[in-house]
This record gives sequence, structure tokens and C-alpha cells, in this order.
Amino acid sequence: MNYLKAIVLVLFIALFEGALAQSFPIKPVRIILPYSSGGEGDAVLRAITARLFDKWKQPVLIDFRPGAGSIIGTDMAAKANPDGYTILFTSNGFITSQFGQQPLPYDPASLLPLARATISPLILYVNSQLPIKTLNDLVAYGKPRPRQLMFGSAGIGSSPHLTAELFAAVNGMEITHVPYKGTGPARVDLLGGRLQGYWGTSLIMPSAAETQVRAIAVANSKRLTGFPDLPTTAEMGMPGIVAASWTGFFLPAKVPAELQDRIHADLMEILNTPEFRETILRFRMESATLSREEYAAFLKGEYRKWGDLIRTRNIRIE
Repeated sequence: MNYLKAIVLVLFIALFEGALAQSFPIKPVRIILPYSSGGEGDAVLRAITARLFDKWKQPVLIDFRPGAGSIIGTDMAAKANPDGYTILFTSNGFITSQFGQQPLPYDPASLLPLARATISPLILYVNSQLPIKTLNDLVAYGKPRPRQLMFGSAGIGSSPHLTAELFAAVNGMEITHVPYKGTGPARVDLLGGRLQGYWGTSLIMPSAAETQVRAIAVANSKRLTGFPDLPTTAEMGMPGIVAASWTGFFLPAKVPAELQDRIHADLMEILNTPEFRETILRFRMESATLSREEYAAFLKGEYRKWGDLIRTRNIRIE
């Protein structure tokens, strides 16, 4: 009798979860963005939520929760009710925050990788007053000048910071890292010559009028769609320097499997449309969708790669 009750209970749960997935959503959906408004993630997410609204016929609200290197917003998502109505949209901070000096208030395993949306390979910009046109020029200039090359970033542990450290490690160089509170102030100092280098996305690509900055190479295995004349690090003999800013979705891991499938399918349908891909190109990003399995494997690779670098370079992420 107990065996039959167990079977009935399992069937009931399966039917309930199936009905839940089919009727989803019946109320507004919240997507937590653990960064400030106005950034790259905000631009991408607005393009996605507009299409989700058309599909779901329910409001899809962006909940900005910046602070502590993305930890505040990520913590909220990790501890949210696992009913599918709270989704996390985040970036590289999800990985680098795991190497901070203080324990995280949440378990990263409590969040399920759902779908990667975009990727923006980083570009090396240098002040054009320097006699540098290639990566080898930069090494030849900087190696005899330990700690004199100043690389800016949007903060300790950010993608520009870690990529500069990766470049230095690969080439046996000593650099000075200068953290800023965002990309804007760092860009100003790069233009003014107070910084010698910055690894950033194509969004800060200098215009024709900005002769103070020169783009040297993109940290990628292939050239960027929007900038076909910019060589890759691989072409310049440094294939180990691959780095990018990425965005992607997570769900609380206890969201029922059928609901996970439903949300994943709806997101992938939007992310793979030609219209969305064209929108991303206008933002100077690359569409780079990954399934749940591929996304999980990608994150594991990022964890190993940047974790090894953080430990080797003794980087303290506060």
C-alpha cells in the first residue's frame, strides 16, 4: 500500500509540475541584474525582456541590485522562491566573486546555468603616444620597465584587470594595475595618457577623432564580426590570451525540471532569432548562445582558468 501511495504521489507531482510549466507565467517575472543600470548587461537584457513580454504576455521586470562585485543581487536570486518567477542575468562576476577573501552568503551550486546570451571578446587598447603597434612591441617596451606600464580596469577582479594580469603572466612581465569605479573614468585616463593600456570591449573602441588611443589586438581565436581588420592574439603569437565579457541566465537550482525546460526553450528561441543577433551586433557584442550543458561546461572552464591565475598572481579580490 505504501508503495502504491508513493507511485501515486510521484505521478501527481509530475502532473502538477507539467501543468505548472505549461501555464507559466501567470504573473510578472523578475529578472535580477546584479549591476547598475546603463551598462552592457542592461542593454542586452532590455532587448531580451521586450521579446519575452511579447511571448509570455506578462510584464518582465528588470530588478537592478548592484554592489559587492555582483554578490548582492546574486545572493537574492540564489535564495529566491524556486518557482521560475525570479531569474538571474549576470556576467563574469559570478565566477570571480567565488575567489574573494570572504565566504559567499550563498552556495554557487544553488544556481543553475540556464543559457549564455552574449560574449564580448576583450580588445587591448594602448595610448598612441607609446611606440607600440603589436603585442610583441608592448612586451619589448614593458618588460625592461617593470611596473611602469599602468593598466586600468573597472575594478579588482574585473575582466579588464584579470586579462591584463593574464597578459603579464604569459609574457613574464610586471605591470601596475589601476582599478577604477567603472569603465568611463578609466577610458578618460587612457585618453589622457595617465594609463598606458586597457583591456576592454569593443564598446570603447576609439572613434576616428580619438587619435590618443590605438586598438592593438582582440583576445580571441577569431576576428570580430564588426572589426575584421583587428588581429587576434592568436595571430600575434599569443593564443593563450583569450578573454571575454559574457552574459547569461541562471535559475534557482530547485526550480522544477519541466519549468526549467520551458524557460530555457523560450529564452533560446529569442536568443537565436536573426533580429536579436542583429540587435547585439549594434551593441558591438557577439551573439554566443549556449545550451545548459554547454554553458555549465563553459563556466567550469572559466572557474579553472581564472582561479589558477588569481592564485598564481596572488590577486586579492575584496
